[in-house]
Amino acid sequence: GIFSRVVDLLLFSIYFGFEFSSAGYGKGWQAGDKAYQQLEELNYKTIQRGLIHLRQKGFIQIAREKFALPKITAEGKKRLKAIIPEYAQKRPWDGRLYMITYDLPVERNKDRDRLRDFMKKIGCGMLQRSVWITPYNPKLLVEEFVLARGLDNNLIIVSSLGRDGTVGGMELSELVENVYQLAELNARYRDFLENVRAGTLSRQQILFSYLSILQDDPQLPFELLPEGWLGDKAYEVFKKCQVG
Repeated sequence: GIFSRVVDLLLFSIYFGFEFSSAGYGKGWQAGDKAYQQLEELNYKTIQRGLIHLRQKGFIQIAREKFALPKITAEGKKRLKAIIPEYAQKRPWDGRLYMITYDLPVERNKDRDRLRDFMKKIGCGMLQRSVWITPYNPKLLVEEFVLARGLDNNLIIVSSLGRDGTVGGMELSELVENVYQLAELNARYRDFLENVRAGTLSRQQILFSYLSILQDDPQLPFELLPEGWLGDKAYEVFKKCQVG
């Protein structure tokens, strides 16, 4: 769920030190204990084409040593930063919840779709149709979007609620938990941690599994997270696994 292209999967795998076949790349992809099916299914020709593409893009340099992994360039690291979700260890919050409402005309349907995608990208949660919320001040980002799309400022409105505000009788913490479906997300973190403790996951699976959950995590301010939140414990497991 993280990678839509084989070349990104290859770049990620090189970064985390997954190994190619010891037969000089000739037997396809060797994923450690071969527990991760997606890596196993990449055949030699697919890997070869992917490596050529990565090199042409300037994302990697092929190592001169016979069996060494390619080296990732500065451009390659920049690409990785764009596709791999990153855990935010600091989440400053002004104590407010922001609500974004919009009313785009029918002829701006494409802009409405782009706006929805934009809302998700900046970490907003949908309260109801055409109404989104976020604990992070979105005003500047929304203004940039409006300007880039040539929209009327009056069609998209950003308002704020104080720490003690309510919507439909729900307090902010309850509202955030429902909109962002935090119980379901925390259950995924719990399953991940239980599988790690049970020893059923390879290193590759730990990395991919954690990042697939983090990708869906809005990374809300710590003050708004429910009691018993497991995202921080999952991150500690991921950190240890990164170094292999």
